[in-house]
Amino acid sequence: MYKHRVEIRDGEAIIVGHLYIPDEESDRPCVVISHEFGVDQNWETKYAIELARRSYPVFTYDFPGSGNGCSTGRDTREMSILTEVGDLRAVIGYLRKRLGDKDLVLCGFSMGGMVSALAAAELGEEIAGLILVYPALSASDDARKGKALGARFDPHDPPEEFSTKKPPVTLGRKFIEDAFAVEDWLDRIGAYKGPVLLMHGENDRVVPIIYSEMAASVYDNVRFVKMPHAGHIFWQPWVKSKAIQKMIVFLAELSLRRQRLDREKDKTHY
Repeated sequence: MYKHRVEIRDGEAIIVGHLYIPDEESDRPCVVISHEFGVDQNWETKYAIELARRSYPVFTYDFPGSGNGCSTGRDTREMSILTEVGDLRAVIGYLRKRLGDKDLVLCGFSMGGMVSALAAAELGEEIAGLILVYPALSASDDARKGKALGARFDPHDPPEEFSTKKPPVTLGRKFIEDAFAVEDWLDRIGAYKGPVLLMHGENDRVVPIIYSEMAASVYDNVRFVKMPHAGHIFWQPWVKSKAIQKMIVFLAELSLRRQRLDREKDKTHY
């Protein structure tokens, strides 16, 4: 397995990522991993390595303005859910040029899950599959209630800037306004008709599992896995291992589906 550092220029932003290239080439899809709020791509290294070991190319990256990581060109006070959707679109554009017509699977954790769900809905059939891990689908409701990751504010008069507590990041009004802008998230994400793997901890106190239950109700082709005794981050090794195994099975089924479709296409052109 080879890990290649990549820089993607998108306007003033420079998105720094890593492409994990398996030792053996295959027609398996590339998994694009989007990380949680306030951290960086290293949080998902375990997932990336385990998938790459099974011959899946994986791309991880840092959101500019996330408060951590190597990407540059955006202040944390200018970052929001929608700027991150734009970052993911830029990553997908890069991978299209580099990998050609290889299938892409979006895999998002927490806020990266919300971002991946919105992006998949916009891109539709361009995305072969979607994996959502404790997605932060409560972001808009939280903003309407005047809260965000431990911070409190007046939703009717959003502050120019405020600081979250877990993790500590200084955000701007744009974060709140863009959270308001996607309050129709449930209607939006249901536009994605491809296969979805949705995993959420039953004891999640940051994003209650009811939000993933709502999401599962609007997806046409979803596998919803409730993780017993798990919270918002899958800290426990056994929970993380179970999540990885669920991903591997989901991706294997996607690969088989692609092979079947290709065979049927070949028959029609015979």
